[in-house]
Parts: sequence; structure tokens; C-alpha cells
Amino acid sequence: MRKASLGILLVALLLLVTACGDAASTSTGTQNANAAVKDQGTEANANKEQTGEAVAEEPAKEPEAPKEVAYKTGDKFKLGDWEVVLDSFEFNKKISDEYFSSSADEGNKFLILNYTVTNEGTEADNFTSMIGGVDMKAVFQDKYEYKYTITMIDKDLSNESIKPLSSKTGFVVMEVPDTVATSEDSLILKLEDDKDKATINLR
Repeated sequence: MRKASLGILLVALLLLVTACGDAASTSTGTQNANAAVKDQGTEANANKEQTGEAVAEEPAKEPEAPKEVAYKTGDKFKLGDWEVVLDSFEFNKKISDEYFSSSADEGNKFLILNYTVTNEGTEADNFTSMIGGVDMKAVFQDKYEYKYTITMIDKDLSNESIKPLSSKTGFVVMEVPDTVATSEDSLILKLEDDKDKATINLR
């Protein structure tokens, strides 16, 4: 009887150990399966994020160059450190002051541009000059170009050094053919100071 009980007890223990082993194995298998699914999910999410980022990313746009505004006589505008107004313009064969006089070559006239300019920089400067200053040219029929001429006449802005926060009224002279002076075709001024540009429509 004792042997039978001992046999039953051994069988019960064996069954218990086997059951525990299966449970542990099942638990480990479940954990491994869950980990694999989790890893796959993470990898899939990473792939989705990468794909999403690639789609969402747009190529960096280059900053647009500032548009060149066209002004007319009497308009006030900024050009670098200058505040500029072209008060008026005229064509004339001759320009003079109390002491000096200058005449255009035969078949030419002076385009006299009367400006009021304010130096908003921190140092004294010339609006136009032989070296530096505002680059300025007249363009006839969108193709023929004429640069300014420096004279010794009083109030020629090429000879005027303007202090910071000060204004001056003076002129800039360009020598152009009579054809340009008498024509009704387009004539514009192009001004440039460093990266700033402006266009003034004369006609």
C-alpha cells in the first residue's frame, strides 16, 4: 500500500514538473513572440517615419531677389544709405554757375538730373563720385546706355561730401546725343548702391 502511494506521489510530482516546464516554455515563447512583434513594429514605425520625413521634406527655397521697383520724378525712395528724390530733369546744351561753365559736345546735350538726397549712413559720403558712390546710368530704348559726367560746376553732387543725417540738393549730369534728347522713346535711369537697385522712368 505504501509502495502504491509512493508511486502515485512520484507520478503526481512528475506531472507537476512537466506542467511547470511547459508553462515556463510557453511563457518564454510568448515573451519571445511578443518581443519579435514589438521589434517588427518598431522597425516598421521607423521605416514609416523615415518615409514620412522624406515625403514631408521640401527642397530649401532660395530667397528671392528683391524686386526692382520703378519710380517716377518726385518719388522718394531708399537706396543703400541714401534717401533719394529726383526733383526734376531737363536737357540743355550748357551748364554753368557763377565761376564755371561747361558745354556739351557738338550734336550732344546734357541731361541734367536735379536731386535731393539725404545721407542716412554714419559717415560723410558722396552721392556720386569718380570712385565709389551710387552707380547711375540712363538707358535709352532699353539698350543704349549713358553714364554720368563729373563737372566743376557748383552743386554737382559728384563734388559734394554730405554729412550723416544731412540733405543736399544738387545735380548729376549725363551727356547724351541730341537724338535721345528730342525723342519720345523710353528713357529710364538705373541706380545701384551695393545690392540695392532702383529704376526711375523719365519718359
